[in-house]
Amino acid sequence: MAVFILLHIPEHAQRERAVREMLALHCPLQETEDSVRRERFLTEQLLIPERWIHEAKATRAHRDGDRHQQALHLYRARYWNQCHRLLIQHLASDCIINDNHDYLLEFLEGLALPEHCATIQDWDTAGGVYLDYIRVIKTLQDIQQMENAGYELERLYTDVTSLCSRIELLPCRTAKDRLAQSEMAKRVANILRAVLSLQQGDTADSLSIPLAQLAPHISRLPMPEDYTLEELRGLTQSYLRQLIVSQ
Repeated sequence: MAVFILLHIPEHAQRERAVREMLALHCPLQETEDSVRRERFLTEQLLIPERWIHEAKATRAHRDGDRHQQALHLYRARYWNQCHRLLIQHLASDCIINDNHDYLLEFLEGLALPEHCATIQDWDTAGGVYLDYIRVIKTLQDIQQMENAGYELERLYTDVTSLCSRIELLPCRTAKDRLAQSEMAKRVANILRAVLSLQQGDTADSLSIPLAQLAPHISRLPMPEDYTLEELRGLTQSYLRQLIVSQ
């Protein structure tokens, strides 16, 4: 009823501001039969833009400290840049560390649409990197179920090597962000090794993996120092074994 009264304010900007403020104060986050009915009345009878309702819910979620609901309603309100920033600063690292990829993927695939990501600041060095990382993992899982995957392996190799040089671009504001970045780097190193092994065939071992296709990319990954040393030690040992075998 209050919104109906506010809609009679003659000046457009003042009317819109008043309605949005009223929604922000009274829009509940929890969905019930009553709230759904009220929202349907607002959008269908009073012609309130649905975006305003989600904007109000995002504001309420922010006040309540519920970042998951805030991200959801920023997305539904089509605030692509704000949604992306919230995901990167507060949610993405947890998703990576806990392997909760599907939750993150649902947001990122929507944000990745050309008309959306064109408006997102730092998409290529943040959300785009997370999206490509998750896609690489899922692609490898699919390929491992195939009998003949030559073309898919070539394309995956290109995607993985591209990712090797981009993970270091991820913004790391906290220790958790750095941990997530390290986990991504270690997993991508393993994926690259798996892809090269699959390209060599079922009988591939560490001696048959071409080090020239592995070492340059591994060295670009932002891994912890101890893990980097372990990787380099393994590469050195493989190189020495290949030298011995070739003699």
